[in-house]
Amino acid sequence: MIDNINKVNWENPDAVISYFEENQIQVLNHTWGISSQDFENLKLCVHYINALYQKAHYSKCMEFIEKTESAVSRIDNHDLDDLKRQILFVKGMILNRTKKYKEAEALFIKLEKEDPDHHYYSQWRINSKSKRYSWLITACYILVGIFYIADVVFDPAGFSLILTAFILFMLAFSLPYILKKYLK
Repeated sequence: MIDNINKVNWENPDAVISYFEENQIQVLNHTWGISSQDFENLKLCVHYINALYQKAHYSKCMEFIEKTESAVSRIDNHDLDDLKRQILFVKGMILNRTKKYKEAEALFIKLEKEDPDHHYYSQWRINSKSKRYSWLITACYILVGIFYIADVVFDPAGFSLILTAFILFMLAFSLPYILKKYLK
């Protein structure tokens, strides 16, 4: 396994995935927490997880994270905490991408507590929180369409539905910015 590690192009997700899958038995059968090989194996797992995320293999990535999460969490080595947080961060991003916003938000809150200076944890937490309200934005756009069609078809006298539709459109357009500002 170590012989081929220098030949891997770490910038190419396909090469990382291929290398890891060829050697995953050695990595996964490793007894975690008792050897100096933990750092290299965990770093290899992080590369693999990042490569799967880059290639949008979300279900495969989540399956791998969940399979190794219990073993990795047992490692009591503070030098590896950054790598463990990287794995949890990717898990949170996948939860967000798969529209599991509450779970993602809870994970980002946990990560923020562990590393409060990390800028991306708070950004992704805010993003997850604001996406929980995306139904409201969609509802505004649907109402815009309904009011516009109603004004064109029925042309009610005295009250312009086009004005209402325009106001709703402006609200729907600005709502993501308002939510992000409010939810910080």
